[in-house]
Amino acid sequence: MNFDQALKNINRSLSKKQPITFDDVWIKHRLKVSYKFIKENIITELGGIDWDAVVCRLDYKHQKLWYKGVKIKQGIELYNNNAEVEIALSRYREKLYTFLVQINKEDKIICNLICIKLVRVAQKGNLLAKQRLISLLTGLTNQWIDNQKLKNWRGYNDKIEQNIERCIRRYRYSGSFYVYLFRTLEYAGRGLRPLESFSLDDFNPVTEKRRSDNLVYDDDYGGAKLIN
Repeated sequence: MNFDQALKNINRSLSKKQPITFDDVWIKHRLKVSYKFIKENIITELGGIDWDAVVCRLDYKHQKLWYKGVKIKQGIELYNNNAEVEIALSRYREKLYTFLVQINKEDKIICNLICIKLVRVAQKGNLLAKQRLISLLTGLTNQWIDNQKLKNWRGYNDKIEQNIERCIRRYRYSGSFYVYLFRTLEYAGRGLRPLESFSLDDFNPVTEKRRSDNLVYDDDYGGAKLIN
């Protein structure tokens, strides 16, 4: 038994049985030899079975049927464990640049692998994993904005972070998290108007004064207010 044979057995069984959904328990009960091989050989940095590595190599029509209980449920214990984060990143520490620039297709694949590693740790309740991933994905989304792929999102930093958090929470099957996040922002960004950022040191093209010269204190407003 090797990995290719295990994958072939799973694909064949899924095509024959045609379940509406399947998970690790389904494989364990119906494909005991394949399950044993995967359990002993396809493992994550934290010691569990790396089902992402398995499912992403199945036929695409079968990937969509995968359903594993990875959603963060109500009442789950939240915790901070930096060691888990460091272990998850151990194989890819020198590849974190892929969140800022992808030179080739391999960089995109690695970026996606790092995403999924941290997503799974975050979905267990590790807040540090979620924070680290949000930080990395902010750099990635800024790249998409600068490249005009998601130009409508310029200036909506809070909304971007909210959508990243939702994607981390909802991602459940082993498709590309990289693509999932991009498509989510692409669809959610329709109708948004880019917000132009500016500095108070910039000159107003009309008055030829710095924007900071137009700051006044307004008692009703409750603080400094910029006037034209």
